[in-house]
Amino acid sequence: MTKKDTLFAISLFLIGLIILSFAKPFVIIFDFRLLGLAFLILIIAQLIEIPIAGVTFSTRSFAILFLMLFLNPETVMILSIATILIRKGQSLRISIFRVVFEFIQIAVGTLLFKLSPKDYYSLVLFALGYFLTNILLTTIYVHFFVKMNIKNFLRVTFLVFILGMYASLILTTIYLLPEAKITYMLFTFFLYAGFLVQLLYTVRSQVWLQELIYEKDEIEREIQNLSRLQEILEQSKTEDTDVVLKRMLEISCNMIGFEVALLNLFDSNSGKVVRIASYGISDSDFEQIKIKQPSIKDSMLLMQSRFDSEGVYFIPKGSVALDDTYVFKPLDYAKLEVDNAWDPDDLFLVPLRFNNRIIGYISYDRPTNGLRPTRREIELSKFFAWHFVQIFKESSYRELFASNYGREVSTSTLMNEMAKAIEQRRMFTFLYIDIDNFDKINLERGFQIGDEILRDMKIHIEDEIRNIGIYSYSGDEFKILLWTKSKSDGMLIAEKISEMIREKYAYVKVTGAVVKYPVDAENLEDLLNKARTALVAGKKSGGGRIINL
Repeated sequence: MTKKDTLFAISLFLIGLIILSFAKPFVIIFDFRLLGLAFLILIIAQLIEIPIAGVTFSTRSFAILFLMLFLNPETVMILSIATILIRKGQSLRISIFRVVFEFIQIAVGTLLFKLSPKDYYSLVLFALGYFLTNILLTTIYVHFFVKMNIKNFLRVTFLVFILGMYASLILTTIYLLPEAKITYMLFTFFLYAGFLVQLLYTVRSQVWLQELIYEKDEIEREIQNLSRLQEILEQSKTEDTDVVLKRMLEISCNMIGFEVALLNLFDSNSGKVVRIASYGISDSDFEQIKIKQPSIKDSMLLMQSRFDSEGVYFIPKGSVALDDTYVFKPLDYAKLEVDNAWDPDDLFLVPLRFNNRIIGYISYDRPTNGLRPTRREIELSKFFAWHFVQIFKESSYRELFASNYGREVSTSTLMNEMAKAIEQRRMFTFLYIDIDNFDKINLERGFQIGDEILRDMKIHIEDEIRNIGIYSYSGDEFKILLWTKSKSDGMLIAEKISEMIREKYAYVKVTGAVVKYPVDAENLEDLLNKARTALVAGKKSGGGRIINL
């Protein structure tokens, strides 16, 4: 619990004690058979609950009203708090909040109960104090601790209040009966039981209605933001790229439902992660974040297959140990105590993909509904990731991730790139291509023709692997690294290069080998050995073939 949580809980407890002090005398009933039955009723009622946006409406409240016919408020308070304390599967924070909420609600109800001038008013006044206090505490908790807009479910809260008052009126009828007979008591019991069943279905129908209203609001917001997105995309060719990216990030947060986001790109030259834009983060905090640049290698470790969720990466709290270099946690962070609740230490990363290669990511934080991302939110995040990549492709930021690709590099550079990819567990395809009998061609056709063939080979390779790979060559051997997850892409490229050379030089045959990491080998040495073995096998079988291991 935070200091804010602790101070709030202690304040409520002290207020409850003060209210309860005006409700003297305190009397506790010790009829253990009656207490045992009442305790069992409260436990069963506690299991029947309806969670809505972090606030749980439990039938325990209505069981308390029923037990007030047989027990006094002080005894009911002790039993109710005991059932909360023995409940399993709840955190210490939520247990404390539930206890103090129940304590002050029953304290207010007890005071009004004992101030009642007539017996048949007492239960109604207890319910009035109990449910009004519930509304007040719910409003304070949701607004200041969960930081959500309470209007989405305030109607449901007031509905429970009205039904609670109606329940107290039903139970009060027992005071109006001429005498205490078992038939009258059974009549009241079954009438109340029928009411509770109706209550359950009524509240659930209201929840369903609220969900429909929420969906309607979501659709209207999406339409509005999509129209803004269209305007921004039209302006992207004329306006400053940073301004466009910041607006795009804001719209993505509004549509997906997050309050904070950070846009990052991988700088392939420095091996670092560059912070490009932010939303929901102050300028001073963003400047501090920009100074901290984790390595691409370490960032890629977050994007493991075990965290993959339909193309994005969700890393639950505690899955990976990270320091402040990698994580910026917004201040004043609240967590819902419901299933599928977002934890402040959760990470939601949406990769930016360019030609089957991750070139950066968007990190979203602090969901507006306090819950972990749904399938709809995941699909929307991928939609925006694609648009961000389109803007990056046409901007100066392209140099960070595409400047070296499609070009010739030294053999050592190519080997280093492959080694880095293996360290980061990134899939890639390696092509090893050789011109058959090249020395013979040089001797018979002349070295000038040989140079022309090599020049044409380089041109065709650069055209085919533009933005998806790099290559190096030595003599008549060409080594190509492709950032593609599909081995068939490598086969198609190798065959196309071979065909284009054959069209111009009918007497030239090209042999190649295609291997994929980590399918064919799990380290660089094994990968190169398998490529060489496949190349030799292709030449021994007559050449002019592309071998796929």
